[in-house]
Amino acid sequence: MGNNVIIPADTLTEDGAQIIDAIRSGCVDAFVIEDREGHAVYTLQNADLPYSTLVQRMQQGAAMLDSNGEVIYCNPSLAALFGTSIESLIGARLKDLVHPDDVPLLQQHLEGARASNSEGEVRLRKTDESILAARLSFTALSRDGSVTGVLVTDLTTEKANAELASRIQRLQDEERRGIARELHDSVGQLLAAITMSLASARTEVSKSSSSVAAMLDDSSVMVAQVSREIRTISHLLHPPLLDVAGLCSAIRWYVDGFSERSHIGVELDMASDLGHLSSEAEIAVFRVVQECLTNVYRHSGSDTCSLKLKRQQDVLRLEVRDCGRGMPKSINGTRSSGLGLRGMEERLRQLGGNLEIQSTESGTTIVAYLPVAEPSAQGAA
Repeated sequence: MGNNVIIPADTLTEDGAQIIDAIRSGCVDAFVIEDREGHAVYTLQNADLPYSTLVQRMQQGAAMLDSNGEVIYCNPSLAALFGTSIESLIGARLKDLVHPDDVPLLQQHLEGARASNSEGEVRLRKTDESILAARLSFTALSRDGSVTGVLVTDLTTEKANAELASRIQRLQDEERRGIARELHDSVGQLLAAITMSLASARTEVSKSSSSVAAMLDDSSVMVAQVSREIRTISHLLHPPLLDVAGLCSAIRWYVDGFSERSHIGVELDMASDLGHLSSEAEIAVFRVVQECLTNVYRHSGSDTCSLKLKRQQDVLRLEVRDCGRGMPKSINGTRSSGLGLRGMEERLRQLGGNLEIQSTESGTTIVAYLPVAEPSAQGAA
């Protein structure tokens, strides 16, 4: 879209009334705003569609604010969002439509919009006094900053989806913990009983039939192997060390097992004590470690990698670096990411963290950041 042009009412020719009518009918790409001082005309140059028509019909809420933060224009979608009429919103101050606790944040974004675009989440107060989570995007519509455009996005569905995804993730973790416990306790005990029965049977038949004894020996070996595999699967589903000894011990156990199975050397640089972490944070970090090392094994072709885990005040930083072939590029030249990476991003995002990926033909580096709460102060005077 082109640049905004403001035509003060006093500069209109004697044909101004016809121009205003044309603008209002959508024949001219502009807005006409009526205020205390008369008409102000806002046009948009070189637009493919009449901007006024576009904004009027868009499902996203839109408004224009004057220098005092009062609504001088809004589209029907914004009025519907608040559950009121357009007439009732015109002249209202935006800060009066925002939850009182979010007013300072709103002021920051309004001031920031004068220099560049600004965006943030606030809570809006609807006409029925219910609270609505929304994302507000601010853009200066005049060079002097006297008029600001704002787009309002309802986050109700997004928040609900995020909450649902978080709940599903928790249920999955609980299910994994339950399956791991059943494998270890029930199946493990049955295999132990079979092993003892095979040992007793071998003692009974060893003197009379060497061939049967050999078969029992083979069976014992296979049962022992199955028992080890089930134990490994159980621990991968939910490492008991997470609950007993904490995240650091669980990661060391996993890295040792990964190196043994994959023959990939892992240089581990991890603090001996990461401080107090919630169970959700520990599970999230462990799953990211699992996914990163699995990707190194499956895709990188590297025979070494490094893993660094540090805590910097209230932020946990995890870095996994390999020297492999890098991530493949998609058709448009960007790096493609699989379901595993998107799963990691979503798990971290639910806890307020984020994931950064740097990949070239000489290797890939994945860095995860996760905010962690400081333990509450004790013994305060």
